[in-house]
Amino acid sequence: MHLWRYKLSMRGYRAMILQHMIFCLLLIHRGAVSFPKVTVISKNSSKVVLQCESAGWYPEPELLWLDGEGNLLSAGPTETLRGPDDLYTVSSRVTVEKRHSNNITCRVQQRNTNQSRETHIHVPVPSWSLKLVLVPGLLAVFLSVLLTIHRWRVRILEHAEKEVMLKNPDV
Repeated sequence: MHLWRYKLSMRGYRAMILQHMIFCLLLIHRGAVSFPKVTVISKNSSKVVLQCESAGWYPEPELLWLDGEGNLLSAGPTETLRGPDDLYTVSSRVTVEKRHSNNITCRVQQRNTNQSRETHIHVPVPSWSLKLVLVPGLLAVFLSVLLTIHRWRVRILEHAEKEVMLKNPDV
C-alpha cells in the first residue's frame, strides 16, 4: 500500500497522516469480514442441525442464533480460531425442530466496531407433517360440501312433497 512520500515540510501533518493511515487500515479491514455461511449438517424427520461460520473478523466477534421472532436460541459453544493474520473465524452449531414457518438467523457481530453480518435460513416443514395438516382440512371441507348438498336435496324433496300434498289432498 503506497499512500505518498513523506517530506520534511510535512512534519506538522504527521499526526494527521497517521490518523489517516489508521482510518484507511480500518476501512480495509472492515471490508474483509465474510457473511455467515449456514449449512445443514444433519437432519431427521423432526430436527435439523445447522452450522454457521464466518471469517475475517478483528477483534473477536460473537456469534448468535435467533429464531423468527428475534429470540436467542440455545446453541452449542462457539468455536473461535485465530489465523496467522490475527483475524478470527467463528463457528457454531444449533439444533432446531422443524415447524411451520421456521426461520433461523445466524448473526455475527463485533460490538466494539458496531459491525454485524447475518444470514437467514428457512427450515422447511417435513412433507408428512404438512400432509397431516392438509389432509384433515381438505377432508373437513369435502364433508361440509357433501352435508350441504344432502341438506339441500332433502329440503327440495320435502318442498316437492308438500306441493304434491297441497294439490292432491287425497294422496
